[in-house]
Amino acid sequence: MLKSIWKISCVPAVLALIPSLLYAAPGCHGLETSSSPTVVVDAQIAAYNAHDVEGFATCYSDDVEITDLAGKIPPIKGQAALVKTYAFLKRVPQAFGVEIVHRIVNGPMVIDQEHVVGLPPDKHKPDQVAVYEVRGGRIVKAWFPPAE
Repeated sequence: MLKSIWKISCVPAVLALIPSLLYAAPGCHGLETSSSPTVVVDAQIAAYNAHDVEGFATCYSDDVEITDLAGKIPPIKGQAALVKTYAFLKRVPQAFGVEIVHRIVNGPMVIDQEHVVGLPPDKHKPDQVAVYEVRGGRIVKAWFPPAE
């Protein structure tokens, strides 16, 4: 009888933890639509660096458009395409990620100079510029100008 009471009394405590467990992962799960553009971009970078593709995708609108301005990669349109394109994050070493070198914020626009980390010495990449447009608490468009 005591075991049953103990189990029943623990259920509310466990249920109370579920929201914090769901929103503790990187990404934009719990962000408000009024969240500042920098908060949204920081959340997507945290999810990217954690290799959490699903959390990363939550920072983007359903109809997001991502454009490589060098023309080397076809545009990514929609959250499903974004998840497919960034699935590689699940397979890269844990040390792989990006660091923000410099940031400019102007209204809904966040412009980051990003440095890739965690690559082998012979795979060095130049810093990349990323331009994000954030509306309604989600990234609606992103552009990546040529790095060289």
